[in-house]
Amino acid sequence: MHIETLKYYIQSANVNFLYGSGLSRPFLSILGNIEKWLTELNEKRHREGDNVSFTVVEASILKLYFESVMYPNVAPAGANYDATINEYRRFLRNWNGLINKRSNRLVGKQVNLFTTNVDIMMERAALGYGVELNDGFQGSIEQVYDAGSFQKTVSKTSLHFQNVSDIPVFNLIKIHGSINWKSEADVIKNDLGLPTVQAVRAALDGIDAGNFISTTKIDPATGDATDKTLAEMITEAEAKGLANADVFNPFFEQYRKLVMINPTKRKFKESVIDHHFYELMRQYSNNLEKENTLLLVSGFSFADEHIADITLRAANTNPTLHIVVFGFNDGDGTTIKNNLKLHDVCLNNNVEILTPTVFKSHNDQSQEEKYRNFAAGVTQFDFTTVNNLFELISQGIVVYGR
Repeated sequence: MHIETLKYYIQSANVNFLYGSGLSRPFLSILGNIEKWLTELNEKRHREGDNVSFTVVEASILKLYFESVMYPNVAPAGANYDATINEYRRFLRNWNGLINKRSNRLVGKQVNLFTTNVDIMMERAALGYGVELNDGFQGSIEQVYDAGSFQKTVSKTSLHFQNVSDIPVFNLIKIHGSINWKSEADVIKNDLGLPTVQAVRAALDGIDAGNFISTTKIDPATGDATDKTLAEMITEAEAKGLANADVFNPFFEQYRKLVMINPTKRKFKESVIDHHFYELMRQYSNNLEKENTLLLVSGFSFADEHIADITLRAANTNPTLHIVVFGFNDGDGTTIKNNLKLHDVCLNNNVEILTPTVFKSHNDQSQEEKYRNFAAGVTQFDFTTVNNLFELISQGIVVYGR
């Protein structure tokens, strides 16, 4: 896609984002093989029945997921956190400016941020930053989640002349739940202070570390760490010889209080069962079906099958929908295409997967020197590069009469 084309879409379309764990690195880990392991383990249990070694493996995988993605949110600090949170803030600043610059008054000033992330990086980035982030919670002393709040607009009245104008609103729609959600009597409330996460940590600390297994192995020749296969983990768990898995019960009990969907291939079935998650997926589908819509995807490979299916269906049925997927590197292009089942081309030819090489080839003949130079320097589409692109586009939009 040419940068000029992307700039045109941004100025005239209903803007939606879909982002995944890739945006929260390097502070938080990406899912890696966690989804694959849990899916394979569930299938093995279904075929063979449960046993102690399977529970040891499950507890060890969930421990890894918790410690690498969730618990660091409790007291975030360090250079990796600073770098990551600053990119989230740049994102909000760039898009607040881009939406304000749009001359098309027929499209609203809402930006939908759909994410499978359960972390609270976007919420932290917006805190005290002067942008309007709607995370779905209503109230002050006790905040209750209301998916209907994403239909609201926000306007501002000038002090002297009573002029009213809409301001950009970022709707943060966490379709797999969040570590700051808690459920009480089928109502989702804001788990301020993350006490549930801290309770999970306390439960883990109460279990002897020797009862868990490692999910990685070290190559004796190179010293490099690689992920084990599920079979290797089960073999290691069996070697521990635990008589029963009751030792993990306190951890499972607290972990299951987290209002989120685990990264497995079964999460669509789980989300249909829970009407809260079903409603959020319906909002994703409905927004992609709107006329003149742009979906920008970053840090997400569409390994999540139910999101991939909904996205491709919308692309095939809505010819005014444009989907732009930023692949982290050139190898991601094939992965994303396979996950989306784009074996030939989309019916409406409205899905574009931008890898660094594809992006360069599309823009090396641009009439704008700044666009040619920018494209030539792209080696990967990490959060910083994507933000740089949006910042460049924003600088190229001239607003007359203001």
